[in-house]
Amino acid sequence: MFFPRNARVFSVILIGASLCCVLFFLARASAASPQAARNGRALRVALLLEHEDDQSWSALLRRGLDRAGQEFSLHVEVLKASSGEEQTSLFRKAAGEFDLVLVGSARFHEILRDNAANYRRTLFGCVDAGIRAPNVMCVTFADEQGAYLAGAAAAMLPARRGLSGVNGGKTLGWLAGEDTSAQRSLLNGFTEGARLIDPETRVINGISGSSNGEGRAGEETRRLLEQGAEVIVLAAGRGNIPALELVRERGVYIVGLDENQASVPPGRALTSIIRRADKAVYDIISLAAAGRFRGGEIVVYDLKNRGVDIADVFNGAPGPERRPLLEDVRRRIGELREEISSGGIRVQSLRDRTLCDCL
Repeated sequence: MFFPRNARVFSVILIGASLCCVLFFLARASAASPQAARNGRALRVALLLEHEDDQSWSALLRRGLDRAGQEFSLHVEVLKASSGEEQTSLFRKAAGEFDLVLVGSARFHEILRDNAANYRRTLFGCVDAGIRAPNVMCVTFADEQGAYLAGAAAAMLPARRGLSGVNGGKTLGWLAGEDTSAQRSLLNGFTEGARLIDPETRVINGISGSSNGEGRAGEETRRLLEQGAEVIVLAAGRGNIPALELVRERGVYIVGLDENQASVPPGRALTSIIRRADKAVYDIISLAAAGRFRGGEIVVYDLKNRGVDIADVFNGAPGPERRPLLEDVRRRIGELREEISSGGIRVQSLRDRTLCDCL
């Protein structure tokens, strides 16, 4: 058949474009179908940790792994390494032996970024950071939204001077382990929420210097207390341990992080900023097990899809002297939750968008 010159050129371009699309989707399909799904054996899954089991974040990751293990045919292992060289060696070993490798901490995020391209037949699940690569699926959190709600709840506390430990000083504290973009985003959301309730609220922060150890957590917590903090957000990893001792001594209130910290310490947990890392792990594994792994995607959990939130104030059982506060906070937080979910309030994220756009 005869085509005019321009038509022939157009046909070549169209065929080339179609071929590129086919190759792209074949590559994505290959990344979404681990060897385990092709030969029928159990999916081999490794979770890499750098923190000990008593950390709430690690406990959440494990919980998601346990749930997936009960529902799917899996061979799972939890592998730990705390020093840099050991972590790199552990990552490379796991990437060579497992079908799906899950990471959820800062150092392993960096190792994944630098090594994912060397293990193209291995799937990687990255929790709490963004890395765009064909064999990596990421879940990050709009946790600044939960922090905003927690800040609003905390700012309503000083008005209740009848509560023990409350003097109406309008000062809130934030204790972080390290100065990271994720921590700055949380702190900013918390501060904005607090100042919405009362523009005169003062939020002061301290940094212990480490999330893996106690660092200067005790000294920084003492400084926050001396400057009048009546509520302190504990976001310092293992540094929360000495901080809690001082909180018990002074009788102030805390806001927990990651999961509901109502029992730590009993009666002094105002609320907690919830981040569903367990759901992230479960969702990544379930997609891999079904051969529908979403490589190259970064999924954001927020208030709307219930991937972040805050725990009920005083765990929903405040006692008679706290009941008026509980009712007020529940009503106001419900209004703010709806406004954020609908886009009426936009809470700015200060997180790094990605560690690497490797596609």
